[in-house]
Amino acid sequence: MDARSRARLALALLLVTAPLWGPPLDLTGPDYEYRTVDITVDGGEIAVTERGYWRGPTDRIACFSRSSLLDHDRGCYLESRLQNGTVSVDYPGLGGYNGAPQVAGADYVVFGIAGPVYERTIDYDEANGSFVFGLDRVDPETALDDVSRDADRAPPAIRRALDGESVRRNEPVRFFGSERIYRHDGGYVIVSEDEIHDGYSEQPGVERALEALSVLFGALTLYQVGRDSVRGS
Repeated sequence: MDARSRARLALALLLVTAPLWGPPLDLTGPDYEYRTVDITVDGGEIAVTERGYWRGPTDRIACFSRSSLLDHDRGCYLESRLQNGTVSVDYPGLGGYNGAPQVAGADYVVFGIAGPVYERTIDYDEANGSFVFGLDRVDPETALDDVSRDADRAPPAIRRALDGESVRRNEPVRFFGSERIYRHDGGYVIVSEDEIHDGYSEQPGVERALEALSVLFGALTLYQVGRDSVRGS
């Protein structure tokens, strides 16, 4: 077999095996990067001191972010009124209510990236038939211990990020969310997930079609190389 035939054979084998080596290259779709930001506790308040932190609130502390103001989070604006008292709300069409009120959302609030920690409260005033919303200031360490997760039980990628490594993956950590707080080295750390787009957009249908064409063209080339080899022998 001459050099030209060997080169065509190598190309054919490369094309036929495209479904095997193509996906690991990850040329399309986003990557997921995990980074850490320390939380400091001082004078009964918590803070994120890193100037480059522009992420959204964590999954357990509402409004704890610059972006909650930048994104005009209406709930954070309205709830800031509760720092100075409670608000009673008559919900339209509700004739009565039994049991303890249940509401969704984070248990704690910090307005911005520095300040005291408040616990959300809600009660039902049977005399007036209204819900009473409020905020109670709580000890920062108590709140952080409540909302944080144990670093030893974190997924491997998160543990590497907590240890100072730069972590970037093709797939997101399952069930992670976007920001979480972990206990680490005697303190508290926010781990954030960023979706990085520095390649081509992910298009599974187009990718599968290109792989099929590669296999087809590779198989045809293999056939031609084999036919030419038989003719030349």
